[in-house]
Amino acid sequence: MATKIKELVTRTFMGDRSGHDGERPPMVEIDEEADVLGCQERFERAATHVKPLKILKVDLPGDSATRRIPVLVNDDVRIELATTGAAAETSYAPAGGWYETHIQVEGTSTSRTVAGEYAMTPSNLLVAPPGASHHSTNDGPMSRLIVSTRRPLKVAAGYPLRESAATGDQGAGEPCLYLRPGVAAESAEEGVSGGKHFELVVNDDLMIETTFRADDQRIYHRGYAQDEVHFQLTGRRATRTAQGEFVLETGDMLLIPPGVTHRNIGGMPTIRIVLYTRNPLRVADEYQARLGSAWGN
Repeated sequence: MATKIKELVTRTFMGDRSGHDGERPPMVEIDEEADVLGCQERFERAATHVKPLKILKVDLPGDSATRRIPVLVNDDVRIELATTGAAAETSYAPAGGWYETHIQVEGTSTSRTVAGEYAMTPSNLLVAPPGASHHSTNDGPMSRLIVSTRRPLKVAAGYPLRESAATGDQGAGEPCLYLRPGVAAESAEEGVSGGKHFELVVNDDLMIETTFRADDQRIYHRGYAQDEVHFQLTGRRATRTAQGEFVLETGDMLLIPPGVTHRNIGGMPTIRIVLYTRNPLRVADEYQARLGSAWGN
């Protein structure tokens, strides 16, 4: 029997609300078996599944050196992963003119900047502006997702606790932004797709969202004029797409190009980070080289 399911189609970088009185566009109904599992569409680009955390952890146990690798990049955005296998203190200094968003993946740590001290536990987010170098101290193994962008970032309109978003005064510079999505999720309402899905930070080139979910996503999504990256922050979850099904472990990323419908499936409580970029991303050369080195190719 055919499975009918709703699909949300967005045609601009941050969703198509034009002509719909500021609301999301109406959803259409598709046949999962015919339109997804048996999809015959041709796409300009293929979905790409990468496993940076697994690569970084090769021979890592007990290593206190912080390893950092760019994974997906374009001229405006860099998506990287950093990890250490033991207690360590790491100094971060955003590249000239870049804003760095740090999202804690594994372990706990403390980030100290001239603006203040920030506790980083899984899903917590810190945006450091250019020139706001900071030191991170962790008592054990730790991993972070680091997203760099050229334009200033602001707390997104859809963040449930905008009034609680902390900023720290950098003196003559720009403030840091500090969000605790795990706390915000407690007050967030379940969305039309199920789970708790909401925006975090945004600028003209990038939007970062998060999803707290313990069941299958109830709708499909197909986006245009944007690349979409799913980063598995906790647990294990699959993404069913018109190009196949991909199982993401903690630390994996899935790049979904424009026009490819998809939804997340799985019964484990998980957290995902979802990133949208205005311009296409590519797999970083350094990641490709490290991939070959890690597996002896």
